[in-house]
Amino acid sequence: MFPSENLGLAVVDGLVNGSVIAFIALGLAIVFGIMNVVNLTHGELYMFGAMISWLLVQAALPYASALVVAPLLVGGLAVVINMLILQRFEHEPGQTVLATFGLLLIMQQVGLAVLGPAPRSIPPPFNPIIEFSGFSYSGFKLLAGMISLAASLLVWIGVERSRIGPLLRAAQENRLMAESLGINTSRVFMIGFVLAGSLVGLAGALTSPFRQIHFLMGFDALAMSFVVVVLGGVGRIGGTIAAGVALGLLESLAALFLAPTVARVLTLTLALIYIVARRLGSVKGVWRY
Repeated sequence: MFPSENLGLAVVDGLVNGSVIAFIALGLAIVFGIMNVVNLTHGELYMFGAMISWLLVQAALPYASALVVAPLLVGGLAVVINMLILQRFEHEPGQTVLATFGLLLIMQQVGLAVLGPAPRSIPPPFNPIIEFSGFSYSGFKLLAGMISLAASLLVWIGVERSRIGPLLRAAQENRLMAESLGINTSRVFMIGFVLAGSLVGLAGALTSPFRQIHFLMGFDALAMSFVVVVLGGVGRIGGTIAAGVALGLLESLAALFLAPTVARVLTLTLALIYIVARRLGSVKGVWRY
């Protein structure tokens, strides 16, 4: 048995972590889910967002500046990656996987050169303790989770109800037909990469005060993002948000009974089993994506 306050803490922390996971995966949901482009540097872009935040704080600039500078720089870097690498391969999955994997390794070495081998940290700009019934929680982390969820919902609504969502899908489905209808597909893809890069850069900056910043942190972000995007249904931003929150909550509840590492392994295993079962059901006509 466990004290009841631990259950409340697990639920709150699970919802916060799940909201953050969903926000980190949001850019991949756009690039991979909607645009069908495999970009393995997604996790490294997240790392760059956190690294830029650390550099700004080290330069005695306020943490708030990172929330503006990191999305701009990382969004610009995503555009450069698209222009110099992905466009040259015409976003063909097989070639872009190899190209972005090589770039991933280069970006890791840049992170190692800047951050060094030891993890770095940023003190929260403020951190009031929020008292709940029987337990307390970090005010900054709670706010970061709320911002992550609110921003994810706004992006979901924006993509679904504006022209950008249909344009991205049209450019991906039939590029030649889209261009014959007067759609500048190169510009549409550029907008998609700017949006995705800016979002993951902002996620890196937002989470940097309560996560260790190191040159390998992108691996975990990339793996979780792919699981969440596929779990929520490829191309469904709303499903990505729901899957991220559910995954974070499940992992936090599992950690009540298991070691954190075992809880992570169990959560990902259950997610993968569900994905495989849903896919098999879809093939047999039982379920549909």
